[in-house]
Amino acid sequence: MIKKLNKYRTLRGGMWPKWYKDSSEFTKISFHVWDIYFMLRELESRLEFSALRLKHAIRFHKSKQKRAELRFQQRILNEHLNQINQLLEKNNDLRKWAFEKEHGVSCFDFDSCD
Repeated sequence: MIKKLNKYRTLRGGMWPKWYKDSSEFTKISFHVWDIYFMLRELESRLEFSALRLKHAIRFHKSKQKRAELRFQQRILNEHLNQINQLLEKNNDLRKWAFEKEHGVSCFDFDSCD
C-alpha cells in the first residue's frame, strides 16, 4: 500500500538527491515526514508571532469590547498552537518509527548501537 502511494509522489521544495527515486519506501517516508516537520515548525513560529502581537494589542486597547474580541482570537490561536504541538509530537513518533524500520535500531537509543 505504501509503495503505491509513494510511487509517483514528489517532494516539495528545493533540490533533492538523485537517488531519491531508487531509495526504499521508509527513506521516502522519512523525507516526507521531515518536509511536514519543517512546514509545521514554520507555521508554529508564525502563529507565535501573531500571539505576541495579540497580547500587545490586548494590553494597550482601551475599548473593553475590542479587548474581548482580541481575547477570543487569542484563545483560538492558542488552540491552533496546541494542535500544532500535538502534530509535531506525532510527527516525531513517525520519524522514529521510520528510522527504526529502515535501520533496525532506534535513532536516539545509543545503547542499541553497540
